[in-house]
Amino acid sequence: MRGILMALVAMAVGMSVIGGDPAKAQVQLREVPLDAWASLPAVADVTLSDDGTRLAYVRREGDQSVVVVQTTGGEILTTIDVSDRRFSGLRWLSPDHVGIWSLVLEHRLTGGSHVPQLDIVNVRTRNVAQALRSTDRGGVINAVYGVTRVDAGREPVIHVQTYTIEGGHVTRDIYRVDLDSGRGRRVATGQRDTRGYLIRPDGSIAARIASSDDATRFRLTAPDGSGGWRTLYEVVSQLDGPAVWGFGHDRDHVMISTLEDGQAYLSEINLGTGEEVRRTRMEDDPSGPFYDRRGRLVAMTTYGDDAHYTFFEPRLEEGWKVMTQGLQGRRLRLHSFSDDFQTLVVRSEGVSDSGTYFLYDGAARSVSVVGRPYPVIGPDVVGAIFVIPYKAADGMELMGYLTLPPGRDTTNLPLVVMPHGGPAARDYLQFDWWAQAMASRGYAVFQPQFRGSDGFGEAHLRAGYGEWGRKMQTDLSDGVEHLVQQGMIDPERVCIVGASYGGYAVLQGMTTQSDIYRCGVSFAGVSDLPQMLEAEGRLGGGTNNNPVIRYWNRFMGADSRRDSVLAELSPARRAGAVQGPILLIHGRNDTVVPLNQSEIMHRALRAAGKESRLIILDGEDHWLSFGPTRRRMLEETVAFLLEHNPPD
Repeated sequence: MRGILMALVAMAVGMSVIGGDPAKAQVQLREVPLDAWASLPAVADVTLSDDGTRLAYVRREGDQSVVVVQTTGGEILTTIDVSDRRFSGLRWLSPDHVGIWSLVLEHRLTGGSHVPQLDIVNVRTRNVAQALRSTDRGGVINAVYGVTRVDAGREPVIHVQTYTIEGGHVTRDIYRVDLDSGRGRRVATGQRDTRGYLIRPDGSIAARIASSDDATRFRLTAPDGSGGWRTLYEVVSQLDGPAVWGFGHDRDHVMISTLEDGQAYLSEINLGTGEEVRRTRMEDDPSGPFYDRRGRLVAMTTYGDDAHYTFFEPRLEEGWKVMTQGLQGRRLRLHSFSDDFQTLVVRSEGVSDSGTYFLYDGAARSVSVVGRPYPVIGPDVVGAIFVIPYKAADGMELMGYLTLPPGRDTTNLPLVVMPHGGPAARDYLQFDWWAQAMASRGYAVFQPQFRGSDGFGEAHLRAGYGEWGRKMQTDLSDGVEHLVQQGMIDPERVCIVGASYGGYAVLQGMTTQSDIYRCGVSFAGVSDLPQMLEAEGRLGGGTNNNPVIRYWNRFMGADSRRDSVLAELSPARRAGAVQGPILLIHGRNDTVVPLNQSEIMHRALRAAGKESRLIILDGEDHWLSFGPTRRRMLEETVAFLLEHNPPD
């Protein structure tokens, strides 16, 4: 770690919207290889120990990923190679133990899914133990869905939530896990409807979260003192049920977010009486709580283009204010803090900044740099990002993010339209490695926040219901038309690139709007809706009432998974209408959108005599989690664009 130790009063950082000198940017543009954009972040998941004197983070160089534990002064305490797994996060589990999460394929749940596996590192002995590898029960799924740090005297233990399969039944249970050996012992067995627990630091259960098999009835129950459960809170909802975040300001209350008539609320409920003691109207859906190491709520955040925090711990709020004042002009996110809230880890980003992790020492009133996720990518080669407001054809107010290629005139540019996945998701005004990589090769990149996107209010989200492949699709081309009218884009040089739902939008655009897009790249895109929903239905028990089918039917405007409208909205069934070339890329281990969705599209295109290529990424999942396959995806995408939509 490179120490800077600058006084915060002198830390104001000026941000440039456009970046450095255009001529200089143009020269350096060709010097940055695609590997620099496609590589997994060089530093990520920085987290502080209880006392704030040690850091754990993942460091990547080439194809090697290593978890590093070191002092804040820079002394390396231990390293663990995690190159062979899909690393997904870090957390301190005790003053001397670090938990490393990875996602692994588990075929005993829902026909095959990625589950979170936990390895535990003793920082003093450097021993590594896998949680739940050994237990007092058979049939345990080696997956950890929730962790509670438990006070057990000198014995280092945690309580974790996982699933046990016994006698053909699956229950969500609580296991006590020894941090040094990883061995688990079941201490509570769930009922059929148990979906989770709130566990106090002494290991006792404060509440049980339950829902019906079809996820329409939600209940929060608490122990009644005689071995049973009493209902504290209950609601019936086809979709948009409540979310339990955890304990409230103390461990006698629970925080629940709800959606009522399109309005989001955050409620605090007394676990003893079930009484709602506080109710807060939220402008945006809450995105996540921050808890101290004993489970006390200290902050809540909502994420938009800026992260908005509500603090319940004054000492944490004080440190945050110092950082936001010292790093004005950057988008900051809180990552970790010490027990006394005197030491914080904050990540900054800006419109021309690929990101920096900072360590704030409140006692010394100083800041040091922990690391930069993309150290090769300086602000002079980052394309400027702009918010572009526009109107859809029906008059709905929309917006998108436009990334411009560094060092080029902002007129008559070639364009890549890049719709996000989800569809109930969104993009942000921040560094996006994929968009920036294409911009570095001379393309303007437009990321439209079409109706149905989340994070722009409930009305914006609901406007997408029933508009899958319809207005959600024309919202993209309406944005293209707006950019053309502004003189920024050459209408003859527009291609479309996307992943997941964005991949579907690519295929739908190429089949229904062939006059707009001259080529398309679909990563993990859906092509045949009846086939996809048939598979989802089998996983959900073969009924139209399982929550996954209800969710998709809401957006697709279908009455059931066999509705004829699904075939009409399936690009694979309209392959003959395609005019330009299509590149299909898919991870072989994708458990979200099966590989056969790209295979179906490829076969349909070839049968129709259209230009199509399918690339299968061995070992890759839905999220481009591995460096070599992520780089290949980007290299193939850029090469395809340069061939079929050259920027010069």
